[in-house]
Amino acid sequence: MTLARPAPGAPRPYRFPDFVRHRLPNGLGVWLVPLPDRELVSVHLLTDAGAATEEDAQGGVAALTAQLLVTGTGSLDAAAFAEATERLGIDVGSESSWDSARAGFAALGQHLEAGLELLADMVLAPRLDEGEFDRLKAERLNDILQARAEPGRLADERFLAEVYADGVPYGRLSAGRPETVEPLTVDDVRAFHASRYAPSVVDIIVAGAFEPDTALATIERLFGDWAGSGPGHRAIAPAARGGRRLLLVDRPGSVQSELRVGHIGIDRFDPRYFPAMVTAALLGGVFGSRLNMRLREELGYTYGARASFDPRRSAGPFTATAAVQTEVTADAVRELLAQLEGLRQAEPPEPELAEVRDYLVGVFPLRFETTGGIAAAIEPLAVYDLPDEWWHAYRSNLEAVTTADVHTTARDLVRPEQALILVVGDASKVRDGLEALDLGPLEVA
Repeated sequence: MTLARPAPGAPRPYRFPDFVRHRLPNGLGVWLVPLPDRELVSVHLLTDAGAATEEDAQGGVAALTAQLLVTGTGSLDAAAFAEATERLGIDVGSESSWDSARAGFAALGQHLEAGLELLADMVLAPRLDEGEFDRLKAERLNDILQARAEPGRLADERFLAEVYADGVPYGRLSAGRPETVEPLTVDDVRAFHASRYAPSVVDIIVAGAFEPDTALATIERLFGDWAGSGPGHRAIAPAARGGRRLLLVDRPGSVQSELRVGHIGIDRFDPRYFPAMVTAALLGGVFGSRLNMRLREELGYTYGARASFDPRRSAGPFTATAAVQTEVTADAVRELLAQLEGLRQAEPPEPELAEVRDYLVGVFPLRFETTGGIAAAIEPLAVYDLPDEWWHAYRSNLEAVTTADVHTTARDLVRPEQALILVVGDASKVRDGLEALDLGPLEVA
């Protein structure tokens, strides 16, 4: 007797928490999300100091600057800083992405003021110690070199370098390259901090257990006299290297091949954002997606296949990925391209789309179970100046995507005939099969 899979139930009602925002006279934005029923409070400070703001010759300075913020302040060396956070039970961190840098902490509500005082010292008067800089730079260089020894991370790096034209910052990982990180000095970090950490390009997000008026007054006291302005967003023109290419990166002895297929995608402001997210999920963003079902479940080529858009302030990459057994490399490439093309040829069946939509709508509230998740959700509103009702309308925007929308989006934004097809694997075992695919000249690197 065969049992039918039960139909999914209706998504539980959910409303993103209400918030208020303020703008201090010096330009600093403040976002307050009071959640009285939570024990913790999360604070995220964002500034326009991501990798996209770097000079090309200083790739990696944004990441090192962000990392150094948690190694001490003007009044606290690294040991004293760590002792202060432990004494207060505060979890402090800082990092950078392409479009912003973030410093923040999570703490019990009773320690919010002390945490904000520490955050102010971190950002306004960082220690930027030369010894700590040298240590972090050495770690970063080692990590980049280690990444090149791992096939998946090597594939990610080479894919970006080959998709984007020379000189486009997106053609590298945000952490930089060895040739740009090696020459960096602590003075470079100090200059980057002085120019990019300024109140006019900073937003502070507070989410959790706190009293809004008290929190705002504390922020005004600590950050209100901060002066200066940032230079504004850097415009990136995401030019492609151009044309379909088949590139094999030889890694002798590899027992698997890493596949990366894709091209330039969309930016964060594209009106097709929601159809693109649903299309990517249907193709390779959920377990039951077409790529995963075909390459993993039906053919057994891989443990998992994925596809995604990476929208940034300018157009980030669209990528389909899989790690496959060496002996099926060429077959996997053929099947992956067939799935991309198949999505362009016809509208998906309504039940298939409904399952993907229902999943995306259903997991939506899980992102906001913690105060950190809610604070992180405010970040794109601040970074990309999205409307306040963005999250309130999120579910309905997903539900509004139709089969025709997916078909149109696939035809517009998924372009296998223009894709870079990159394989990292053992050339002695996969070259002949790749050449037999007749996808154009095979380049071997």
